Amino acid sequence: MEEKPTTPLQQKLLTQMVRRGLNGQRLARISQVSDSEISRILAGKSRPGLENAFRLAKAVGVSLDYLADDALETDPAQRSDPLSAEERRILDLAQSIGCSRAMQLLENIRIMGYEIAMSRLLNAKPVIEVEESNRPANAAASIPASPVGRANSA
Repeated sequence: MEEKPTTPLQQKLLTQMVRRGLNGQRLARISQVSDSEISRILAGKSRPGLENAFRLAKAVGVSLDYLADDALETDPAQRSDPLSAEERRILDLAQSIGCSRAMQLLENIRIMGYEIAMSRLLNAKPVIEVEESNRPANAAASIPASPVGRANSA
């Protein structure tokens, strides 16, 4: 039967190992701390020295202060992102298309409603934009450009 961690150091180290999918041998390889030393630390039989604590903290992606200070419950060096991964992805996408285009898109979705906007987005046909300077002089301005080999169904 496996013993539960009894010290904050053990708890923090095990939590970070689980989050990163590490076992003792992987952590030993990444941190360059011997696996026997890691086993002793996780069993509560040893506390790492400064050098090993630094290597372990670096290997699991936390600050040395957080790992070594039993009074700290959160890592002061970790920037907490109030956004979920999905919200962060959407914000990054909005930033990449620009503020005014993102606002226009959101306003159109608000006006049309989500279902209609998604339907139009998913069923959209490709649009080819031709700049006026590149258009031949005899081309009719009112004829929309369409992909070759496809007929307009609308």
